[in-house]
Amino acid sequence: MTEVGKRQILLDGFLMCWGMGTWLGVNGIFVQLPLLVEQLPEGWALPTSMVLFVQFANLGPITYGLLRRFLPNGSDRYYIFVLLTTGMLALTLNAFLYDRTAMIGSTERSVAFLLLTFFTALVGCTSSVLFYPYMRTFRDMYLATYLVGEGLSGFIPSILALIQGVNGEPECLPSEDGTSLVPHFPPPLFSSTVFLLLLASLAAISLISFININFLKRFDSERVSLVPVSEEADKEVQEKVEQESFLSRRWLSVMLFMIVLNAFNNGVLPSIQSYSCMPYGTRAYHLSVTLGNMANPTACLAGIWLKPMPVKFLAAMLTVNLVPMGYLVATALLSPAPPLQNEVIGEILIVFCWTMVYAVVSYARMWVYGWARRGGARGMRVIGGVTQLGSASGSMVLFVLVNFTNLFTQPERCPAISKIY
Repeated sequence: MTEVGKRQILLDGFLMCWGMGTWLGVNGIFVQLPLLVEQLPEGWALPTSMVLFVQFANLGPITYGLLRRFLPNGSDRYYIFVLLTTGMLALTLNAFLYDRTAMIGSTERSVAFLLLTFFTALVGCTSSVLFYPYMRTFRDMYLATYLVGEGLSGFIPSILALIQGVNGEPECLPSEDGTSLVPHFPPPLFSSTVFLLLLASLAAISLISFININFLKRFDSERVSLVPVSEEADKEVQEKVEQESFLSRRWLSVMLFMIVLNAFNNGVLPSIQSYSCMPYGTRAYHLSVTLGNMANPTACLAGIWLKPMPVKFLAAMLTVNLVPMGYLVATALLSPAPPLQNEVIGEILIVFCWTMVYAVVSYARMWVYGWARRGGARGMRVIGGVTQLGSASGSMVLFVLVNFTNLFTQPERCPAISKIY
């Protein structure tokens, strides 16, 4: 049995591959947005619709809660099997149907893409209240490994997106009837269909990894459920004491912090990123999305190799992070003419700020999940629940602001012919 520091490396590998499947579909589709916003009818507002449908997937945690109430003896492993299979199938179908649109009222909408994104997001949203508690069946040291895998759900699609490349800036050419100019984009290395099929393959690897985690007997020694009964009883008593303190000032502060953190990280920032980055060019948007996703697992790895950060230092880091976050919001509000728009330094600055903000927020979220283990399985579910509450709140607010106000503006890619002649 291969071990390093009394841990099974094979289990680490399977846990990372399993964790990769949590937000793989959502993160993968997110890094495709620089291409999709130019293909689908919603344009720059597509991210807000996508984020909203991702939050609709919070029906997953609600359904899971009802199932636990009415089927208390049901095993979590079977729910996880179903979720991972659903995510894999949704990605496969989206690869062939993402560009199918339908008229809703008088507006053309990407119905197939958004509906399949919803089913893809069921995996990530439900993982917050299902996968983390499941990890409590393993020794504490494996939580960080799982979180690295969860970070890979953004890192690997980002690598694929970097290889794929971006369209580049469009060339304005006359339409077939000669009455207008339409943008023509150079093709990427491979299409969105191929990209989504690659994601579906990674989702299949995640499912297979979870099957191995459950059925390989060699991992039984790493499960905390195998400790002696007397020790297990002591753990239950300790958890009851800890669970009674969820209304304490410390727990309430952590829950409020997690709500705000995820409102920005999963709701506000993804919804405005197209408006913040696109004025600096498709390349800036592409790099901001991909490098931002790559910063997530890097932050989780730092949590494995470095000592836990003191609360005061974490608070100071988050305070400093407000500066680039404020700059990102300002560039989105000033779109389509933000500061330094036509300068190289402007493109570098916007990419740097997006990467830094996502890295700091990712580390802060990992810190909270590690802290929440003291509350037992219930504590992990509470933190998972407030995570989704914050994400949903930020998403709904930004959907309204982007789609029903004039705060965020998308310019025409090509001018009218009358303005040229």
